[in-house]
Amino acid sequence: MDAGGHGYDLAGFRKAVAGIALIDDPQLVRQRSRDFFWYSPILKAELNRKSADLVVLPKDQDEALRILGACAQFRIPLVARGGATGNYGQLVPLKGGIVLDTEKLDRTLFVKPGVARFEAGANLVAIDAETRKIGWELRMHPSTKRQSALGGFVAGGAAGVGSAMLGQLRDWGSIPAVRVATCENVPRVFDFRGRDVAAATHAYGTTGVLLEVEIALSPVYPWRDAIVAFDDFMDAARFGQALGEADGIVKKEIAVIAGSIAVYFKALKAHCPEGKHFAFCMIADSERAAFETLAAEHRGTVTLWKDTPDETVGNDVPLYEYCWNHTTLQVLKLDKGVTYLQTVFPIGRNLETVETMYKRYGDEVMLHLEFQRRFGRVNNSALQVVRWTTQERLYDIIRDHEAAGCIVPNPHTYILEDKGPKVIAGDAQLAFKKQSDPYGLLNPGKMTRWTA
Repeated sequence: MDAGGHGYDLAGFRKAVAGIALIDDPQLVRQRSRDFFWYSPILKAELNRKSADLVVLPKDQDEALRILGACAQFRIPLVARGGATGNYGQLVPLKGGIVLDTEKLDRTLFVKPGVARFEAGANLVAIDAETRKIGWELRMHPSTKRQSALGGFVAGGAAGVGSAMLGQLRDWGSIPAVRVATCENVPRVFDFRGRDVAAATHAYGTTGVLLEVEIALSPVYPWRDAIVAFDDFMDAARFGQALGEADGIVKKEIAVIAGSIAVYFKALKAHCPEGKHFAFCMIADSERAAFETLAAEHRGTVTLWKDTPDETVGNDVPLYEYCWNHTTLQVLKLDKGVTYLQTVFPIGRNLETVETMYKRYGDEVMLHLEFQRRFGRVNNSALQVVRWTTQERLYDIIRDHEAAGCIVPNPHTYILEDKGPKVIAGDAQLAFKKQSDPYGLLNPGKMTRWTA
């Protein structure tokens, strides 16, 4: 029997999926069993040696169902892979088994004004290339847009570039429908629409494998990348809030970056003078005058205004690749002594709490704010760059933020239930998992409330 490194009947599995492309070279399998968990020293220590036994690459949905059925038959765990740009070890197989790589499941199913439907493996840049043909684009996307797949974004993401104006993935209407497959001896396919999509979205693939995603679109604008410099960090933060609340200014991104972070952005040195703090924005070209006026009212100076690169035709780096979790990556390229946090500041008193934490922690917790709409109001989350010392110190900082009214969706754990407000459909997800995964094979260990 071919039992691989984890004792599974891989010979039986191979026979059941004969004709489907697979990878069994250990080094390549390990490469496709990883995401960006290494942002966290805690997760790096725990997950660095974890790997699947095989990677399978279905060319269509029928092959995906064969793989799921074979996993159920031989009781082999399975993790679905999109673009592998997650940060919490969502992709990493804790118990070996199979990685189902969706890269070939990338068909365009339809594109209409306001909405489009694709297979889950479709790349986000390729999606925009299709939808822009009729004047529409993705409402929101991660900073890893060039690498990310739609299914992975929906399975692991919460917000992104676009949330400054259009809210969260979980907001009503952002994801109109999904198609998801179960892991049973004879897999079933469910078409969820409306509120029911929550059973399979932001679930790390623990409740089913996404096959198709219907996603909301917004009109294309001529976008401009803009940087505004400020002498005072809180002036930058107040500008971010005001820009978010300026409903007449069409925008896609509002990030506020402390100067202690911006010094790592060597390619932006000409636009990020030392000793300043910054707002990184994406603004519709028609809004330039209003944007510059608002910046001046908050004692800011615009240091960059240029076309946002079209990712579908060139390699120029868009400004959003210095925002969201790319901020952390840009720093880690030059400084391995940092990690990060994710924090949702309290709505209605976010700025005063930001100021408290800025004064309290200084450059130990370097502030990076993302302004976005949450529950119909403008608020900011943060992806702080944290000077790493010990796990105990990190958790002291987390508890301090929680005591101040912040919510910390802990990025140093792979457990779905530990992600705070991201688990907004826990009961629906749990109920569906009991139907869809009777043997507990879908990304086991990531949802802890139920196992087979």
